[in-house]
Amino acid sequence: MLLWQFYSYDQGVKQAAIIHPQQEHFYFFPSNAAPVAPAQAHRGGADVQQTQYSVENDTPGKGSMTCHVTLKNVGNAKAVGIQIFVRPFRGASNFDEDVGQSDTTPVSDDEPLGKFGQWLTLPDLAPGESSTQSVVFMSRRFVIQGTNPNPEILFQTEKAKP
Repeated sequence: MLLWQFYSYDQGVKQAAIIHPQQEHFYFFPSNAAPVAPAQAHRGGADVQQTQYSVENDTPGKGSMTCHVTLKNVGNAKAVGIQIFVRPFRGASNFDEDVGQSDTTPVSDDEPLGKFGQWLTLPDLAPGESSTQSVVFMSRRFVIQGTNPNPEILFQTEKAKP
């Protein structure tokens, strides 16, 4: 009986090797190769994007913070009427000083603090131009400032003059 089990097992292994042969050629793709960035598709006209966002605490005074926003027109036409909704606590984290700073919870976009912000108007931008503007907010204790991800930017493409 034991010999029959060995024979059956051996036949099963041989049959599996016939159905699924081992790979003979192995291809190596180096993982240290620089990744290729996908080409960004720009629509015709103006295309304004946030390129930089930074926060200075206790500026211009204690209990306030200054947010610096840089926008750039990466399109091929002049952008006019540019506005951005700056949300200083979007993407922020709460921490409890009593528990320790390592215990943080993200501020949700649905919370009032995550929705808090101010519209900022920027000057018209020609293709390739950028502009930096600043806005002041009151700082919040126990909140690490956010990065203003996915900002709301309003602009129009300048119409051609006849």
